[in-house]
Amino acid sequence: MTGRRDPQGRNGPNCAVFDVGKSFAKLSVVAPGGAILAERRIPTPQLNTPHYAAIDTDAILAWALKQLAAFADLNIDRIMPVAHGAACAFIDEAGQLAAPVQDYEFAIPQPYADDYAQTRPAFEETLSPALPRGLNLGAQIWWFSRRDPAAFARVRHILTYPQYWAWRLGGAMACEVTSLGCHSDLWSPREARFSSLARAEGWADRFGPVRPAWETAGTISAAVARATGLKPGTRVHVGVHDSNAALAALLSGWPADREPPALLSTGTWFIAMAPGGSLDGLQAGRDCLGAVDVFGRPLPCARFMGGRAFEIITGGTPAMSGGHLDVDTHTLSDVMHDAALALPSFLDAGGPYPGLRGEIRGLKNDTPQTRTALGLLYQALLSTTCLDMIQSGRDLLIEGVAAKNPLLCGLIAALHDGPVYCNAATSAVTTGAAALARYGEALPPRVLHRRVRPLLMPDMQAYRRLWTSAVTEAVAA
Repeated sequence: MTGRRDPQGRNGPNCAVFDVGKSFAKLSVVAPGGAILAERRIPTPQLNTPHYAAIDTDAILAWALKQLAAFADLNIDRIMPVAHGAACAFIDEAGQLAAPVQDYEFAIPQPYADDYAQTRPAFEETLSPALPRGLNLGAQIWWFSRRDPAAFARVRHILTYPQYWAWRLGGAMACEVTSLGCHSDLWSPREARFSSLARAEGWADRFGPVRPAWETAGTISAAVARATGLKPGTRVHVGVHDSNAALAALLSGWPADREPPALLSTGTWFIAMAPGGSLDGLQAGRDCLGAVDVFGRPLPCARFMGGRAFEIITGGTPAMSGGHLDVDTHTLSDVMHDAALALPSFLDAGGPYPGLRGEIRGLKNDTPQTRTALGLLYQALLSTTCLDMIQSGRDLLIEGVAAKNPLLCGLIAALHDGPVYCNAATSAVTTGAAALARYGEALPPRVLHRRVRPLLMPDMQAYRRLWTSAVTEAVAA
């Protein structure tokens, strides 16, 4: 390459965003202006242990190093780790994993779960609702400490999941508030410190120092430099929780003269967030929570597992496809006029209706197309429910998988009380993480968005009334 900067920004210096999600791991190279120059992904590899389902972190790292090597000519000068919030790594004195990283969908044995339920802090302290399986990170730590006290005693460090990847790449120990404050039971958002549980159990002392997501944690290790061909001085940033990366892109790149909108971040999880919103009235029993943004400020949220529910309703159509299966407004209208309903909840994974068992009613013409339409209607109705629960009566920005689907965006716009926009960027998580890596060095890219026209508004509003009535009856039954 010449020393002249090309129009696409390939000469960099560019940021590699290493995003380890629940369903996929992704490696992206992002130019300073926000353009995604290259991107590869794989399904997140799993492994089984004698005690629980786990994440194959060695396989993920080996894959990531190969991708970094393939992208080495793109002049990468920094890496920003991103990951979901319901995992952590236990590091022993020898600097090895003391136990594989647990998959949060594994159900903790009931006696341990019951003991933990009696011990976890009150919602008023942590703004973290009681969630099933391993979705409360504190429950995972509690279970390890009780099932094998001797092994847990050998744990020297506990690393939140994005920071585990920073450690694997560069060896620096840190933790960060967006993962600590993500329904973990480990953080008190109002007091900006570890929760009473984390302090009483001595876990707080094992976490690395709390550092901002954008700070440089260190540089890549010699082994990573050899494996990838990256320069030895390549920076590794502290890292960030995935949905908060998307929010950071919004907060930093939204026009300064306009109030920040609510954000609907979509993928495996659909997460509604209201930056600057009130924490009053959050319904802990319906998967509302007070998360924490990258600046440590409490953040009202509500969520459901929208991507996974879509796959169940459609019989396996990947949520990443965006629901494109020859579905049009006529199919949506037919399903609504037939009064076909998908009623929550299809997963034991929290959400606004955790006590209900998902069911499909009245689907007269059961085809892949009508199933897809029903899945989109379900996602729109649950998204609006979540937004209403956090009192987000303001502009709404949709990002992620849903932003690529004009039908779904239009259905949400038909129900939301305010203007709706969809993010024109390929991934706000990726671009937000890259912008964070340059925090304080450069102005963030402006958020590109387009207004969404409401779709089938009268039909959709009537359909919501029918759906709400059916859900209310199910709750009362």
